[in-house]
This record gives sequence, structure tokens and C-alpha cells, in this order.
Amino acid sequence: WSSRLLGLAAQYKDAVFYGVIGLLLVAALFSGYRFYASREEAKAAVLLEESLVKYERLKKDGPQAKAVQEVAADFQRIFTSYANRSNGNMARLAYANMCYEAGDFTRAAEHYKAALSHFDELPMIRFQILKSLGYASEGLKDYAGAAGYFETALAAGDKRLLDDVLFELGDIYAKLGEKEKSAEAFKRILSDHKDSVYLELARERVSG
Repeated sequence: WSSRLLGLAAQYKDAVFYGVIGLLLVAALFSGYRFYASREEAKAAVLLEESLVKYERLKKDGPQAKAVQEVAADFQRIFTSYANRSNGNMARLAYANMCYEAGDFTRAAEHYKAALSHFDELPMIRFQILKSLGYASEGLKDYAGAAGYFETALAAGDKRLLDDVLFELGDIYAKLGEKEKSAEAFKRILSDHKDSVYLELARERVSG
């Protein structure tokens, strides 16, 4: 079953928030006992795999938004019936990602928020969800809300992995007219993340 799950992860590599799914799959593989601790967890795992495969098939055959709509009931069943199981939470995050990709930022944010509290003991995944909430809020043009989520992610994340968060904050604060905070975020990339892919862009923002 683990090999099929890894294969599915490879197929799912085009997801906007593949980092969330990837971290979840890695966490699941290294904590395999969680899947088999009960029959309910195992059932949820099977349903999740089947639903993801169905989504990938539908996405290839038609519009992405329609694919999301057609698997909505499948994912709803998993994260409602197995709300206290690891795979139930995984299903909710996967569905939130799908909604985001399809441009349904409202629904994506709703499910990211619902999932967040279930990952208090997994800081890397919680960090990714906070970033996802920031992106969803930005998609809704709720820039103040997006800044709040990115600031929370900034405080919670590994210092080595914050360059993209800082770049988003720089742009968002610029949109909010907070020039000093914007410049500060970009300058932190220049000082703390000298190998970042955002380095030149941050330098342009500071100088321009």
C-alpha cells in the first residue's frame, strides 16, 4: 500500500500546495502504525487513495473545477466519517488543495482552517497550512488576513525555510501601503537567506 501511495504522490506533483501533501505522505509512511492501529484508520486510508485516484482521472478528462465538484462527496465522506483519524485530516487537506487549485479560495480557506488544529503536534505541516491560509486569503484579496497568517507562519517555521514567507509578506505589505514593513521583509531575505531563489527579486524590491 505504501508504494501505491508514493506513486500517487508522484502523480500529484502539480498541486499548488504539493508541499502539504508531500509532508503528510512522508509523515504517514514514517508513522505507519497509525494507519493500522484500527480498522477505521485502514478504511479511511483506502478511501483516500481511491478518491485521489478518481480525482486525477477526472482532472485529465475535463475541467479541474468540475473534477473537484465530482469528488466533493467522496472527500466529504472521509473527513466527516473519519474526523478523528489521520487519514480523515489528510483527506480534508487534499480537498482544500484541490479547491485552491480550482480557484475556490473561500472553500479552500474553510477547510484549511478546519484542519489546522489537528496538526498542532506536527509543526512542519502546521507551517504549510498557515502558508496555505495566507495564499487563500490573498486569493480572496483579504490582504490583512493574509499578512496575519504569513506572520504566524513566520513565527512558527524553521528559520531556514522562511524566504518565501518573507517575500509574500513584502508584497502584501506593499499592497496594504505599509512601506516600512514591506521593505523590512525584503531586507530580511537579503540578510538571512543569501541562497534564496527570491534574492534578486527582493533586491529589486528594496532598490526600486
